[in-house]
Amino acid sequence: MTISSGAHQAEFAPGGGGRLTRLSTGSHDWIVPLTATEWAAGKWPRAGSYPLVPYSNRIRNGVFTFNGARHALQSVPGRPQAIHGAGLFQPWQVRNHTADSIDLVLAQPAGVLGWPWPFECVQRYRLDARGLRLSLSVINQGDSAMPCGLGIHPYFTAERVTLNARRVWPADADGLPTGSRVKHVRELRWSAEGCDTYLSQWEGRATLHWADGHELALHADPAFAHVVVYTAPGSQFLCVEPVTNVADAFNLAAAGETRTGMQVLEPGARFAATALMVLTPPRGQR
Repeated sequence: MTISSGAHQAEFAPGGGGRLTRLSTGSHDWIVPLTATEWAAGKWPRAGSYPLVPYSNRIRNGVFTFNGARHALQSVPGRPQAIHGAGLFQPWQVRNHTADSIDLVLAQPAGVLGWPWPFECVQRYRLDARGLRLSLSVINQGDSAMPCGLGIHPYFTAERVTLNARRVWPADADGLPTGSRVKHVRELRWSAEGCDTYLSQWEGRATLHWADGHELALHADPAFAHVVVYTAPGSQFLCVEPVTNVADAFNLAAAGETRTGMQVLEPGARFAATALMVLTPPRGQR
């Protein structure tokens, strides 16, 4: 499915985990195009962009405690930590589709990959002359309070990102943070070593840069209190992921950490977050 506005175009695969599969302006691809239609569990393509729901990133050993109850989640094969929630593995439904907009909806029942609460999530995409706006929302459809988080995981084709983050969450040997510290981070880029960096206090602003002069300005509302920057060693993609919670937020919060971004939704309550990708071609191509 496709939406467009002027030279901007976005393509989606609702049945493939509610993914954005392409975002382009003319011949320029802002994200790595996703052309695969099937993949093994736990081996999703490093391409496109997918939703993170009902939490972002990892949960240590797939286990957490909330309101005195222990919950064990199912991990995908080969990964000891539960990761990214179940939204990216399920088909989403199209609720509305116009020339320049699309709403993708997931109604997840209780028990999927061990998640004990039913919920509804909506991805609302709007494309205009400035770029692509995405609003994410989740509603707790269960009968008890639910912890949650949201995020998006785009594989940009950019080579570097500039931002003004003032807090970093260093990862341990399992790739999970145990706390945070004040540190200014101004730029991250492709590298031979790669990176998987958890940041917060980033002002909801970042700019991605391409060697040919293309720029993408990412504007996120305060609900996206955290951002993850990830690139694999020697790769040519750069993930800049606005997220509402840090990795392993539920366990960190249970241990007394107050900056995790974990949300708690009472039955029927809704949580939402919005991000805008401003797409700017080089001056000679505008």
